[in-house]
Amino acid sequence: MAKKKARKITKKTHGRRTQLFAAVLAVLATGFVSRAAQLQIVQGSRWQKQVLTQTTETIPLPAERGAIYDRNGKALALSRQEYRAFFAPAQSKDIRRDIQAISATLELSRSQSRRLASRSTGWISIGQVGMGERDALRRNVGPAVEFEPVLTRVYPEGDLARSLLGAVTAEGQGRSGLEMVLDTLLSGTPGELVGRRDAVGELYPIPRSPDNPATRGRDVYLTIDADLQAIAEAALRTALEQTGSSGGDVLMADPRTGELLAVASRREGSEGSVPAFTSPYEPGSTVKPFLLATLLEEDLARLDDLVYAENGEYRTAHRVITDVHPYGTITVGEVIQYSSNIGSAKLSDRIEHGVQYRYLRDFGFGTPAGIDLPGESSGLLRRPDRWSALSPASLAIGYELMTTSLQLVMAYAALANGGTLLEPALVRKVDAGGGTAWRFERRPIRRVIGAETAREVSNVLQAVVGEDGSGAEASLATLEIAGKTGTARIASGGGYSERRYASSFVGYTPVDDPRLVIMAKLEDPKGSVYGGLTAAPVMRTVVQAILATRGRGLIETGVGRQSRNRLEWETRETSALPYRFAATTDVPQPRTAERNERLPNLRGLETRVAAARLHEMGLRVELTGTGRVTGQEPAAGTRVVRGATILLR
Repeated sequence: MAKKKARKITKKTHGRRTQLFAAVLAVLATGFVSRAAQLQIVQGSRWQKQVLTQTTETIPLPAERGAIYDRNGKALALSRQEYRAFFAPAQSKDIRRDIQAISATLELSRSQSRRLASRSTGWISIGQVGMGERDALRRNVGPAVEFEPVLTRVYPEGDLARSLLGAVTAEGQGRSGLEMVLDTLLSGTPGELVGRRDAVGELYPIPRSPDNPATRGRDVYLTIDADLQAIAEAALRTALEQTGSSGGDVLMADPRTGELLAVASRREGSEGSVPAFTSPYEPGSTVKPFLLATLLEEDLARLDDLVYAENGEYRTAHRVITDVHPYGTITVGEVIQYSSNIGSAKLSDRIEHGVQYRYLRDFGFGTPAGIDLPGESSGLLRRPDRWSALSPASLAIGYELMTTSLQLVMAYAALANGGTLLEPALVRKVDAGGGTAWRFERRPIRRVIGAETAREVSNVLQAVVGEDGSGAEASLATLEIAGKTGTARIASGGGYSERRYASSFVGYTPVDDPRLVIMAKLEDPKGSVYGGLTAAPVMRTVVQAILATRGRGLIETGVGRQSRNRLEWETRETSALPYRFAATTDVPQPRTAERNERLPNLRGLETRVAAARLHEMGLRVELTGTGRVTGQEPAAGTRVVRGATILLR
């Protein structure tokens, strides 16, 4: 009886437990269903957005920086797409095999390979790679490598014009030189792209998602001619080595437009700047032509007027003025031709102080030339009310004023072009979206002297470069040159050094239709210090090198090397023409054309090296392509006449 009763109680208890358990399950199920409904229906959109937010990324798209070209379309600065590569050992299915593939693709050293094997987690940087290396790593390693796109700035011509071009930061922003000055034009506008990561972390663009593409920066064409720049840099480098000078400048400009064609400038410790624009000096006798221009324009002298040069020593109430060579009675023209300090000092007495000051100022001395780079010096030209009794004579022979090489070049350009001072220019054209956004136009500042006065001064300066002139070392039998030498003591310790000089020569050619103004300046040369013996030969070397490649044409008129779908602003389309390469070493004057030369085998040489060897033989060069020489016409061993043109491929 008791057992039956116990069984009834047990069955009843089990039933109640089952009912209770079922009730609990029902409550839980109802809760789960309610919560699911809440998540799915009420909060679904919010959770969906959160999931998307956690798996979606905004990918920054860097803007490609615009290119910098020379006046003829030769690339000087370009942006190249590269990638930062990373290796994730945890993602690798076969770490040893993947490390071997990475090492082989990137040619890693053993120590670099061991570094990849030293970690088993995280991402390990394996360096910066190009597109070909990226594709090889993706193919051979797979998802264990990740890439981050970066744009790298490259300079195809190496160090050519680098002080002008400047540099960019690691982030691709202009840091110095034209890269900094033109940064707003070159930088472009960054963009962004919406992407989503999958289960293994790969990032993919989301189809039909709104994106903001990057806008490429604008391309800038400089007035610089890469060939002339190479000639200028080589001539300066050789002159510094041969004279032991501590620094110097070689500049070229087009006197018709004010465009700078070459700027080679070196000083000790001047990296990142252009001393030809920023470092003024007392120029010495290169200022004497402006004294002559003032006298002629103001009708205060004629070229055949006579001046007594005191046989080399002139004692005044204030000081003694001397000439290197003693002269007696000479003409006004010969005062400049022979660079007589005594004659110049006497002629300055004919000019009122205000007039002398005004002409020097109007030729650009004492004011910035207006170049497109920061730090340009204005030089120094004091107002007449701050002059001493010595000042007029000092100014006449190039002291008590300071000028940059750039200012002096532009002043000579005014003499060469008939009397108009121009603003210098470094930028010739800006391209955007396949069209021209801006182009250079000649910018006259003022007319300083009349055309007739400029012609008379040019005739005298041509005599300076003649057989009896102070600049005879700049002369060429094949081309007329006008110019003036200068030798000035360098200021030191409140006075002037007896040992340190600045030697210079400024000239232009051809005299009848000047197309080039060239300046050579050497600081503190050892041995001979006279500009006629140190700087004037640099002018001759430069002109010889140009003639060896371009003949009497001297300047190629470019920006014509561009595709026809661009807006052209010059009449000549030259995109199909072979590129002309200029000499990069000293080029001796070609000898007689009767002698023949046997062509060497130039295959495999760098194009610049090959061109320089041909120039040294008195031959002209035409080059198609860049890099190393793969072929030549005529073939090696062929005898050719000096002055012949050799085609290099």
